[in-house]
Amino acid sequence: MRCTRDTSVRAVRLAGSVTDIDARRRTEHELKRSDERYALVMAASDEGYWDWIVATDEFYASPRLLEIYGFPPGTTFAGRNDFLARFPLHPDDRQVWREAVGAHFAGKTARFDKELRTLRGGEMRWLHLTGLATRNDAGEVVRWTGTTKDVTARKSAEESLRISEERYALAMLASGEGHWDWKIATDEYYTSPRHLEIAGFPPGTKFSGRAEVVARVPFHPEDRARYDAAVAAHFAGEMPRLDIEMRLARPGELRWVHIIGMCLRDAAGVPVRWAGSVTDITEHKRAEEEFKRLERQLRQAQKLEALGTLAGGIAHDFNNILGAMLGYGEMALRDAPKGSRLRRDLDNIMIAGERGRALIDRILAFSRSGMGERVAVHVQSVIREALELISARLPDNVRVETELRAARAATLGDPTQVHQVFMNLATNAVQAMASGGVLRVSLETVRLAAPRSATTGELPPGEFLVLKVIDSGAGIAPEILERIFDPFFTTKETGAGTGLGLSLVYGIVTELGGVVDVASTVGKGCAFTVYLPRADDAIEERERDTPQMPRGKGQRVLVVDDEEPLLTLTVRTLEELGYAPVGFASSVAALEAFRADPWRFDAIVTDERMPGLSGSALIREARGTRRAIPILLVGGYLGGQLTALALEAGADEVLKKPLLARELATSLARVLVDQDECAGGHKSPPA
Repeated sequence: MRCTRDTSVRAVRLAGSVTDIDARRRTEHELKRSDERYALVMAASDEGYWDWIVATDEFYASPRLLEIYGFPPGTTFAGRNDFLARFPLHPDDRQVWREAVGAHFAGKTARFDKELRTLRGGEMRWLHLTGLATRNDAGEVVRWTGTTKDVTARKSAEESLRISEERYALAMLASGEGHWDWKIATDEYYTSPRHLEIAGFPPGTKFSGRAEVVARVPFHPEDRARYDAAVAAHFAGEMPRLDIEMRLARPGELRWVHIIGMCLRDAAGVPVRWAGSVTDITEHKRAEEEFKRLERQLRQAQKLEALGTLAGGIAHDFNNILGAMLGYGEMALRDAPKGSRLRRDLDNIMIAGERGRALIDRILAFSRSGMGERVAVHVQSVIREALELISARLPDNVRVETELRAARAATLGDPTQVHQVFMNLATNAVQAMASGGVLRVSLETVRLAAPRSATTGELPPGEFLVLKVIDSGAGIAPEILERIFDPFFTTKETGAGTGLGLSLVYGIVTELGGVVDVASTVGKGCAFTVYLPRADDAIEERERDTPQMPRGKGQRVLVVDDEEPLLTLTVRTLEELGYAPVGFASSVAALEAFRADPWRFDAIVTDERMPGLSGSALIREARGTRRAIPILLVGGYLGGQLTALALEAGADEVLKKPLLARELATSLARVLVDQDECAGGHKSPPA
């Protein structure tokens, strides 16, 4: 509107126009409201934002953006380069930021989206930046806007979670345990790598759900039902957790596992999650079985030790009785006419005496003092001789099948004890076939490339002689199988067995370094397999004539034994052998006589166990009076330690009762010759 005036400044004309600005005012109002809403939204989102107009280089940073980057409120920038120069980006992230922005500006990415770090006053913060470039028709960037959000708290939580999961994974790895987690509602089933390994699955194996897992886990057929029942009881709330040991039948091997599981429940007690761990305890189980085996061996050894102590207590007296019986019987046989009734009676007495000696030797074997000097035993020859004895007294309804293929293979031991092992096994086998059957005996050599378990122990790799004695009898019940090697354990009727046979087998085979394996089926029979370490082949023996017993030349021998019958027997035997014996029933009296005239005697033969002064003590005293005199010590119970002590005391040789004439003659002649050689033939007292 405009007013026209005359020269006197009076208004003479008024002209103008009227414009409708309502639309512009509404637009400005809506824009203002939109800006307010955007500002409120940005404030509510806790994000800062920037806006860069490329043509004018105007760079806007919102208050929240300034706060996030650590700029004072109201900070402005001369342009984008001014902002970038002051942008507190972490040095390690600058190159990443440049490449990402450059790729977006070049149109290689639809939008810019990165998480980067900043450094504010030494404090590191994580930021999430998103940006979008606006382009003209030619594709050139004309505007660059975006947002920034501080995500430090989230990144810290993620890092803490990562560290926690890493620690958990390391702990599970260190423990050797595998674990699983099943979300019941979604049927999501997670198995750790170690769990897959324990169950025998390839790494990275996935499952569609728990049903597939349970179907594919190689449960041992005998343990599957027990596992299912335990899981069902836990899910039903009958057990606070699953805790079970069971077996997995993986291809080619059997593994033991310990499974612990627990389900999480909702407020109504319904299981919603099922998690737990699985541990391979195979080595633990093997160690446990080995411990049990060693414990059984220890119990067996303790029983044998107790029996050995008992044997040592009775052996001396019993051998004295046997010595008198065999000695006088042997003496009487020399004068008994062949074919006479007296000769037959004396033969029976000698047979009974030999049986008694074999029995005492059997008992002494438990004390591990019955093993003589080890030699290369031709096992096949021993078994063949024993088979002849067994075959001669077999019942009519039992037959023997043999397969001996060991040739001259030998084991180091005592031939008598190898004989006893077979005789006891064969006798038991025959007795087990009361209704008849077949006794199968085989002997062969085998080489074991790997360790093998047996009933009485573990076999190392190596070469062995394998003796099998198999019967088709009644078999052994499983509940007593572990007790069959116990001393005095027998299933036979009273008076029909001593319970010492298998104990003797166990003791001898163990002493020889072998083991015994037993397999039995009730009603079908039993198989005993003996493994003996193989030594070099036995030397072939040539038959030679039995030499005559060496005789004395009137040497005077001091004989000491508190048993009158044995003293008389020894004196008479020495007289018949050409010696001049002087007998004493008292070791004390014998020592007094020796000290009175030490050069009166050419040799001493003394018993070990005597009242007042033992044989070893007598030898020490005699050596103190006259150092060089042949001395034989005789005893009914001479273990390895006792023999060593006797030799240390000064005995030239140690002999075991019952003593036959040939043994006494041979040993006495030997020590007398040795003494003569050492003395150069001079036996008179020193001048």
